[in-house]
Amino acid sequence: MMRQLLLALLLAGPARAASLNTGAAFLKLDPGARSAAMCGAYSAAAGSADTLFFNPAGLASLSRREFMAGHAEWLAGTRFDALAMGLPVAWGSLGVSALRLTAGTLEARSANRQAAGSFEAQDAVYAVSAARRFEGLAAGASLKFLRSEIGPYSAQAVAVDLGVRRELPGRPISVGAAVRNLGKGLKFFDQEDPLPLMFTLGTTARLGSVLGVSLDLRHEPHDQRTSVAIGTEYAFLGTLALRAGYGANAFARGSGQGPLSGLGAGVGFKMKSFGADYSFTPFGDLGDVQRLSLSARF
Repeated sequence: MMRQLLLALLLAGPARAASLNTGAAFLKLDPGARSAAMCGAYSAAAGSADTLFFNPAGLASLSRREFMAGHAEWLAGTRFDALAMGLPVAWGSLGVSALRLTAGTLEARSANRQAAGSFEAQDAVYAVSAARRFEGLAAGASLKFLRSEIGPYSAQAVAVDLGVRRELPGRPISVGAAVRNLGKGLKFFDQEDPLPLMFTLGTTARLGSVLGVSLDLRHEPHDQRTSVAIGTEYAFLGTLALRAGYGANAFARGSGQGPLSGLGAGVGFKMKSFGADYSFTPFGDLGDVQRLSLSARF
């Protein structure tokens, strides 16, 4: 029963996650281990392929081609996978990405709760992104194609992400803003659930040569939810990084979250052009989520 409830919350379509107002809940999940350890405080991040999931303008700072792959054994036996690639070009940067949440094989029940075989369910989104610098300001956009499958039924949607980012002259501070998931919702049968529209505003600052601090404010109008996230990263000699974060729906209506919810932690390792990142996120009685991401620059 607990697994069925969590799956209903996670999968798109008529089931809705964390509120009764939106579907496609997997679009809210952190795809990479680095961003998850920092609790999603990533709107002003730049220079890596995974930034396109949060703010496509971050792609404009790529200096080399980069590939990232992430995997998480998520709640209720589900799996969450992410792929991203960024490519600098003459006029800016291009990117492609994919996300997939799979629930595996589930038991089907008839109206009188009798066993009726099995079915599979999954959600996926595929995106193409582009970013460019304009005299100190970077701007980017992503075009996303969503597909949700529940047994023999499926639904599709198209959405857009837009973002801007600016590095303050003479200061180790960057600010970023993005709007994510602009588009029509996924429709199963005669019921359409809007996508989780998000407006994000963030900043990141370098404190000395080893410590970075990021802060994000996110508003979800359909869910009437506003959340705050803070992330920190302490780097040693450019090789090892320790990360921690905290995210709280401090202004959510009836969120019912305790003060210790929303913690995240992780570690990262880089050697030449290769990197590996790990994150750990506790969810209390629901279990824990561990993520692993690998990246390569070439």
